[in-house]
Amino acid sequence: MTTWIQDDGAGSGANAPMNATTGAAAERSADAATGAADGTLGAIFGAKAVTLAGEPVHLLPERALWWPAARTLFVADVHLGKAASFRALGQPVPSGTTRDNLDRLSTLIDRWQAERLVVLGDWLHAAAAQQAQVIEPVMAWRSRHAALHCLLVRGNHDSHAGDPPPALRFEMVDEPHRMGPFAACHMPGASGEPSPAIEDTAGPARADAVGFRLAGHLHPAVRLHGAGGDRLRLPCFCETAQQLILPAFGAFTGTTVSGLPAGARCYPVGGGQVHGPIPAPAQGVRFRRR
Repeated sequence: MTTWIQDDGAGSGANAPMNATTGAAAERSADAATGAADGTLGAIFGAKAVTLAGEPVHLLPERALWWPAARTLFVADVHLGKAASFRALGQPVPSGTTRDNLDRLSTLIDRWQAERLVVLGDWLHAAAAQQAQVIEPVMAWRSRHAALHCLLVRGNHDSHAGDPPPALRFEMVDEPHRMGPFAACHMPGASGEPSPAIEDTAGPARADAVGFRLAGHLHPAVRLHGAGGDRLRLPCFCETAQQLILPAFGAFTGTTVSGLPAGARCYPVGGGQVHGPIPAPAQGVRFRRR
């Protein structure tokens, strides 16, 4: 078992242990649908229970967010068809990433008995993703989850790729989109920026009609350094007082340790678990191994 301790640069090591081993696969639990907040859920599925805007939610090691009260699953930056887009340009990249993404989504939808899927931008990677080798497996996936309400908050890649085919039955919205106490977005807010004004069903956007921002786009990660010179970079959830930035869900996406909001708390994902929280300095987080 490897335990990583946050290093402040002077070798003192703040206490932020992270078990990086992979736990045994757990069977589906009846608590998954309701999202039990007594700690059992995290032990079973490696999730981290947190409260955002007064709502209990779960950060999932599959790089997704589960909101049990609304039976809603959030993911960001799926980038379906990215590998196909690269191959169309003659780049030798692996195949099968679209099916991998869809299979992982199906596992989460089934496990948590989700009634709604919210994609926080960048469902498709580019216009080249609007081709049969990408769309056909997506259509088959949609048929498998015919009762699922799917909502896409348009991201910057969606503006180039175009909306999904109507047969996929996605509700298309622009950011910010109000969902209870949350503002579903693609773009994160700058550090210290207030949550966006959001459209209320009772009328136009008002300055006091704000929500806690759920966003993507950044593909956040933290960098870990071991005492023996080994290095590890893990995707993470990134939380501030005003927002939560989700890690990229897509299997063929990069990550960044740059541009994380000042003062953010990061929840690294590794070994089938969500760890932390740990602070996110401007230049990334340095760790030593104990």
